[in-house]
Amino acid sequence: VSILFIFGALLDSLGSTSATGVHVPETFSLGSWEMPLWLWFVCLGLGQWMLCTVYNGLTDTAKERMIVRYKLAYVKAILRQDIGWYDTNSPLQLSTRIGEGLKTIEEALSPKAVILFEWLAMAVTGWALCFKYEWRVALIILACSPLVLLGGALMGYAQQNGQKSVVDGYAEAGAIATEVLGAVRTVASLGLETLSKSRYDAALHKAQRAGIKVSLLVGLGMAILFSSPNVMMGAGLIYGTSLLKDARTERQMQHSFLVWTADGFNTTLQLCAKPCDEYNLANADYNTTLALYNHNTLSPATPRSCADFGAKVLTWTCFTADLTVSSGLFDADAWATLSFSSSDSSPLTFLEVPGQPALLDDASFRSYFEQQTGGWTCAVLPAAVLLAIFALQNGAQGLANVGQPVNIIAKGRQAGVAILQTIRRVPAIDSFSTAGATLDSVAGAIEVVDVVFAYPSAPERTVCNGYTLSIGAGQTVAL
Repeated sequence: VSILFIFGALLDSLGSTSATGVHVPETFSLGSWEMPLWLWFVCLGLGQWMLCTVYNGLTDTAKERMIVRYKLAYVKAILRQDIGWYDTNSPLQLSTRIGEGLKTIEEALSPKAVILFEWLAMAVTGWALCFKYEWRVALIILACSPLVLLGGALMGYAQQNGQKSVVDGYAEAGAIATEVLGAVRTVASLGLETLSKSRYDAALHKAQRAGIKVSLLVGLGMAILFSSPNVMMGAGLIYGTSLLKDARTERQMQHSFLVWTADGFNTTLQLCAKPCDEYNLANADYNTTLALYNHNTLSPATPRSCADFGAKVLTWTCFTADLTVSSGLFDADAWATLSFSSSDSSPLTFLEVPGQPALLDDASFRSYFEQQTGGWTCAVLPAAVLLAIFALQNGAQGLANVGQPVNIIAKGRQAGVAILQTIRRVPAIDSFSTAGATLDSVAGAIEVVDVVFAYPSAPERTVCNGYTLSIGAGQTVAL
């Protein structure tokens, strides 16, 4: 985005022309700093490289430290839980959940996700510059922005609601595989291979269906998200060109000159232009102008105009007025030595047409143009429209790239919920707790009185209701 500032100043300088063509500035000034253009771009590239190296290194370091703390805290939390927690959380699924969950969280903490802030900054600054250069183009493009919101909403919905089903399906399949492999002799002796395979396939198909649904929604969201910059760019170009067209026709003028030669002959002269575009100074048709002058000189009784020779009258607009001044078109010394007639080499002298100045210098041309059109500069500048579209392109690119890191962060957030719930859970019987009284000695006698108990997985079924038992020290009891 910072390159747009230099590029904008460069575009502002491209309007100045000379006899040799377009003048491109070799230096650029920013405040009191002035350097060659190439050096500005080198400094910007080196600065970006250094900053990216620093923030990627810091991000990787922070990610590795956080992942180590996650692993230690999660393993400690699993060992801390009471037997009731294992009744609702299958131990066979723990290994799969730990591996998949921590891998997803690690990606959410990596630079692939942290780059989200870079894309967001690029989008915000791009939109801000678009409003700065040409707010009307920015408003038209802003009307297309709901497409971006729609694509992001679809991706967020798919990740939040579908990712959990995928993880649950794979965890269930992993638990079945661990169970079967742990008792493979029993499975083989009872002939349960087909049944075990069917259970495993059903769990995988569940994860597959959820994954396909998530992929379809994410793909649709990404398609809308990536196509929206092209839609916004097209809308900006169409409306921007219409603004330029209106500005071009808003301030324009034509001018005729009264010329005379040394022999005392005078006639009105129009500057002709090629019919393809009479607003472009490069299309000034001096051959037709010469033919027009020769005809009016030889046949003053039947004067003709540019249209009689298949041309149009050269028309000045707010775009070409400044170029006319900088090109020296109305240089009195240049016109004084110019002769249109091949048979008469007498120099031409421009006189004032009634109601119009002679326009033999830049100051008189500018004053007359402002008088005729109401101003000197255009209400809309091509450079401003172009820079607004370039800024929007940067902003749209940043906005379109937001989807991938958002997708990674959404997956990490979904996986982190389950892990953090386990880490933060404090069981009723906390084996790691140091609170409470510490007995000096234990005799070994056990007594329970009026116990009411139900398994956490089936709380509606009471296993013990008022159960009482007393076991003496050294006594052997069978239950």
